[in-house]
Formats: sequence, C-alpha cells, structure tokens
Amino acid sequence: MLFDNLKVVGLMIVVLPVYYKWKNGTDFVLEDFWIWFIIGFTIITNIPAVILYLNYYFENRNTEFTLDYEQLKISITKDGVKKEYQKNEIEKSTYHLGIYYKNAVDRAGRIPMLISDFGYWDIQFKNGDRYYLTNILHDFLHQTPLLLKTRYRFRIYPYINKKDNRKGINLFEEPKKEKTLTEKFIEQYQSKNERQLREILDNKKSYQKEAVEAAEILMKRKNVG
Repeated sequence: MLFDNLKVVGLMIVVLPVYYKWKNGTDFVLEDFWIWFIIGFTIITNIPAVILYLNYYFENRNTEFTLDYEQLKISITKDGVKKEYQKNEIEKSTYHLGIYYKNAVDRAGRIPMLISDFGYWDIQFKNGDRYYLTNILHDFLHQTPLLLKTRYRFRIYPYINKKDNRKGINLFEEPKKEKTLTEKFIEQYQSKNERQLREILDNKKSYQKEAVEAAEILMKRKNVG
C-alpha cells in the first residue's frame, strides 16, 4: 500500500506542473496550498484501505496459520489454541479478492486501486469451525489454493462480511458443456408416446432436423425397452 501511495504522489508531482503550465502558461510553484492538497488527497484516498486493514487486523490479530502443501493440511492458531486440519476436512473454501483480479477471467481491463490487493479466505470445516484468514497474515491468495474446489468472489470492496454466503466461481473446473439442440428436444419429448413420436417421423419436413433426430432416438429407446 505504501508503494502504491508513492506512485500516486509521484504521478501528481509530475502531472500537476505540466497541467498547470499548459493551463496558465506559467511555471508551477509548489506553494503551501498544493502541499496540503496532496496531503489531503492522499489521506482521503487511503481511507477505504485503512478501514479494510483495520477490519482485517481485528479479525486476525490473534491468529496465525500455516499451509502444508506436501501433507495437504493447514494449521491454525487462534487465541493461543492451535488446531490442525486435513484437506479432506474442508467443507467450504472461498477466496474473496478485489474486483481488479477478475481481469484474469473476463479481461475487462479494470485498473488497480489502493484496495485491490486486499483479500481474505473464508474457510469452513466439516466440524463447524470457520475462519476468515486475510492476506495481512500471508500473501497467499494468488497462489494455487490448497483445495482446488475453492471458489472465488471478486468484489469492489472485499470487507469481511460474515453473513455473505453467496457462492463464487470455481476457476479450476471445466465449464459445463452446453446441451445440443437435439439433447434439448430429447428432454422435451420424453413424455411423448410412440404415436406422437411416429407422427413427428412421418412429417419430417414439418419439424427441425434436431427434433426428428430426437424422435428417432426416443423411438429406438422405446423399442429396445
């Protein structure tokens, strides 16, 4: 976050003099007004990031965790109590990331913000234990997750919301194959009897090719049965 602030301030220091000279025709002088303007701008633009940091800090101030990718387990210490969980004990796993990182999915060209790198892991185990592990503990959210079924939520403001149970998307599962038109007709014609299917076959010109194919498949199934 500090590096991002330096980039913003540096950009302002470079852009302001150029813009000022283009607008007024005179050289830019860094007066007290501009110093306070830059300070005020920096403070205001950092308020969302500070709120997120405090939100994460108070959630994880007495928490530590380690991921063991070799033994496929996670160790979590909260309030001095250490627990170890195996990968197969995970009931639900969701990564909450800034909306900027959704560019990797839809290539929408979003620009990074000062809060873009904040994120947390909502992990729930089969015994009911649930944790919200943030990336102020470890910067782990951009690595391959311990559980490949981990879902991803991309949010403009990834504040920890414990009541939010909406599902994310799984980036590691293959997208479901869309049904063909023939398959859709098969589902639609399941309830038709042989006479109705025969009517379709006897009047092929009145029906789509896929509808006829579906009727033929269903007739074969009925005859085999």
